[in-house]
Amino acid sequence: MLRVDGNHSENSDLVGRLNKSISSADSEWKRAALAARPGDVLCREGCFGCCIGSFEVSFPEALVLREAVSRLPDARKKSVLLRAEKLVAFGARFFPGDPAAGILDPDRSEEQDGEFFASVGNLACPLLELPGGRCAVYESRPVTCRTYGLAWKEREEVVHPACPLNLADAAPAHTLETAVDVAPLLAGDQVRAELVLAAGFPSGAATTVAHALTGTVFPEVERGGGETAGGLPRHEDEGRTAVSGGRGGPLSTGP
Repeated sequence: MLRVDGNHSENSDLVGRLNKSISSADSEWKRAALAARPGDVLCREGCFGCCIGSFEVSFPEALVLREAVSRLPDARKKSVLLRAEKLVAFGARFFPGDPAAGILDPDRSEEQDGEFFASVGNLACPLLELPGGRCAVYESRPVTCRTYGLAWKEREEVVHPACPLNLADAAPAHTLETAVDVAPLLAGDQVRAELVLAAGFPSGAATTVAHALTGTVFPEVERGGGETAGGLPRHEDEGRTAVSGGRGGPLSTGP
């Protein structure tokens, strides 16, 4: 089990740098969206189809998510953690890794991945707040969530389709010209991996949003009232738990 120790200010600085790097993905989505025509993109507040199901997040993204959740008001934080625990329990049988620790097995097969993600495919992300359809930690959401909606491309070839609600009946050439370029996102992944590696954390580890919030390999997030989720000693500052020390790929709603 990873033991996380360290100075609160140093860890907060790390999370701040990671969050700034992750938020740079917004510019890639906006750049791609410049080529969109009126009616191409239907992404809007309250549209949360892309928040149903689960996906991988990198270790750096997990640290940022945990910090953001730790700063939520107690009632909202408890609701998020409860939803995360239910999702983890529901999919534990098929999780290709250690569901308690919260880390995906780096040697898992595509078949194992497919079986697990299909098993939780109809469950909402624990960060989705209903009925409003907003993300509880929108400003700290993963890269996938910042770039979804449009297609993704690599070397001028579409490698992931756009949201079915967007670019309806668009010609392949138009889908390509509005696609988010994966290359800068991969470069950002590498920068963040180097940041957490330098801080002594397992930069290549991958998890999911729910497992990032409940896994024992991560620092605890205080629910309020003395309850905690996660399994490591927490570092407290002004009554809050600090993060200390995924589809780790570049790949929900853009904007």
